[in-house]
Amino acid sequence: MIIYLVKSTLLLGLLFGLYKLLLENEKMHRFNRFFLLFALVFGLTAPLISFEFQPEQSIAGIQMQQVERVVNAPAKAVDRSIQPLITPEQGLSPGSESTPDTVNKSNWSIGTLNVILALYGAITLFLLIRFVAGLIQIRNKVKAGTRKELEHATLVLLEEPITPQSFLDYIFLEKQPFESGNIEPEILDHEFTHVRQLHSFDVLLIEFLKVIFWFNPLMYLYKHAIQLNHEFLADEAVVRSGSSISDYQELLIRVSSGNNSLKTTSSINFSLTKKRLRMMGTKISKIKVGAVWLFVLPLSVALIIVFSAQTDKYPQTMSMQEIWDSMPPTTYYDVELESDGPTGLYHPLDERTGVLIGPNGEPYTGERNTYRVETDSLIQKETIVNGKITQTEFHMYDSTGSYQYRSVVIPSLDEDGNTVSTYYDDRLTDSLVLNMEKIDTDSLITTKAWHPNGQLAWEFQMKMPGGGRHGMTTVYDENGDIVEQERYENGELIEKIK
Repeated sequence: MIIYLVKSTLLLGLLFGLYKLLLENEKMHRFNRFFLLFALVFGLTAPLISFEFQPEQSIAGIQMQQVERVVNAPAKAVDRSIQPLITPEQGLSPGSESTPDTVNKSNWSIGTLNVILALYGAITLFLLIRFVAGLIQIRNKVKAGTRKELEHATLVLLEEPITPQSFLDYIFLEKQPFESGNIEPEILDHEFTHVRQLHSFDVLLIEFLKVIFWFNPLMYLYKHAIQLNHEFLADEAVVRSGSSISDYQELLIRVSSGNNSLKTTSSINFSLTKKRLRMMGTKISKIKVGAVWLFVLPLSVALIIVFSAQTDKYPQTMSMQEIWDSMPPTTYYDVELESDGPTGLYHPLDERTGVLIGPNGEPYTGERNTYRVETDSLIQKETIVNGKITQTEFHMYDSTGSYQYRSVVIPSLDEDGNTVSTYYDDRLTDSLVLNMEKIDTDSLITTKAWHPNGQLAWEFQMKMPGGGRHGMTTVYDENGDIVEQERYENGELIEKIK
């Protein structure tokens, strides 16, 4: 929960900063309305959605894993600092004793958590009651006023002084000025626009979110931005209908000075008037609007992807063995063997390595086949003598599952105790015979191959583990002449000799 709150707050803040920086002062009010609602909904839901990226996937050349680590860092840091408070230790290790200090800390943590939850619940309940009370107040005003049905809205005429305002399809007006014709047509057009464009639903959404996320100051900033955007939209509709901008600006100043509004309604507010007056005189630049579109949309999508991406498939608290055990099997053996120590391809005959034990509890002699789970196809065959692997066959398939070739590996030990493995590959009719000799158990492996006539074909060294080529790499033709020769250091080409 802590990680969700931090990530959602970061995302809401970034999207709001993007709106303030690039959109608020641009005359593209319909898009701005969509963006604000989009930012609210996705800012709260995107951290709940997770999808995986492949290890090397990137956007605009940025590795997603790197970006996500930056995004998750503050969330995880907060979570680590809060977690002991929320989830105290559940018990002590066997044999340890519970001290009074331990008990007091645990009780304090649980008590503090209960106080925080109780405080949140109390404030949320109070705000919910106030939200419902505001709706009831509006309903009572509708019942108390004189209603006048129009084509797209219902006028509610009240005896009390009130600034013209709207909610759903109701427009609230002071009765005496309306009946005497003192309410200007521009004001009515302004409120009709709020009704036609369903601005009340935006207000209801942000008011409800404020009840749940009352502790997040961004909710109040979003509410102010949404209300201002509604006023821009309504002003734009009035000016487009043919009203003079200067006359309408003078009218707004006069009307907004006597504000008296209901909760959750759209009304003319004096605090917003200055920005509205300035916006009316702003000219539309189609080039600038297009540039903003091209920049904002991809950036918004990228933010959503970054905050939704899940690249860690397993919790970092899991051990490698737990991760391995939790993965679904991709292969299976026809004979289940146990090992009393590590076994592997490059040291199966080394006396220091383990022995494969059969079902009877003795070192196993025979064959063990490995099959792929999806296709039941043979992929590996091992020949085992007295628990040691004396030969391994690898069966290779293409992407369609069709058999292609077999590689045979026969391991042995040289006079110095180093492992030497001979490879036979039946891909080619004139196969090369490969020999890999482990020169230094900690650093270098030398690999050689021979032509069918017995002439050395090539030789090079690899630095282990994972260091790449190191030293000379030489390629010979069937006559023993050098065809190509290069020198490497730690995987990098240093000199091309031939």
